[in-house]
Amino acid sequence: MSEQDSNTPSQRDARVDAAALPGRGRKRRFLAGLVTGGLIGGLLAGAASAWSHADGPGGWHGRGWCRGHSGDPAAQGERLDFAADWLLKRVKASDAQRDQVKTILGQALQELGPLRDQHQQHREALAAALVQPSVDRATLDELRRAELQLAEQASQRIVTALADIAEVLTPEQRGELVKLAEQFRR
Repeated sequence: MSEQDSNTPSQRDARVDAAALPGRGRKRRFLAGLVTGGLIGGLLAGAASAWSHADGPGGWHGRGWCRGHSGDPAAQGERLDFAADWLLKRVKASDAQRDQVKTILGQALQELGPLRDQHQQHREALAAALVQPSVDRATLDELRRAELQLAEQASQRIVTALADIAEVLTPEQRGELVKLAEQFRR
């Protein structure tokens, strides 16, 4: 007797009923999504933290994927150009569009550089404040406020650059970029 013959209608109905139990599949999907989101969030937070250091992590101890110093403006510019080229090829941007986008990104990178330096100074000041014999809460709060102000300035500059880039690209190209971004979020 084959395996299909041994499945009676009542056994199949039992499997369907077990799979259709309310909440059971939802709980599994929720937990799987929670774990996956936590892992991805942790990886992104670690990457952002590593890149926020002036000397960078040096990935694989400086011998691999992240050679050199991430604080080097020339290296940052090269990585930015590479990433822009990679994305703009996928949306079939013209040479003129590529040049405009690279100019916008270069200007944004130059303007964000000093904010990054200030962020590094705040991190060092925070570390120094935390190792003092007594905790100065006013200093910690001042550093917190300064960091929030830096984040606001950086956010405004980034949104301005995104809007400028969006004006250079066609609606179809912008749609393709959004699709690419969605793929990377998964």
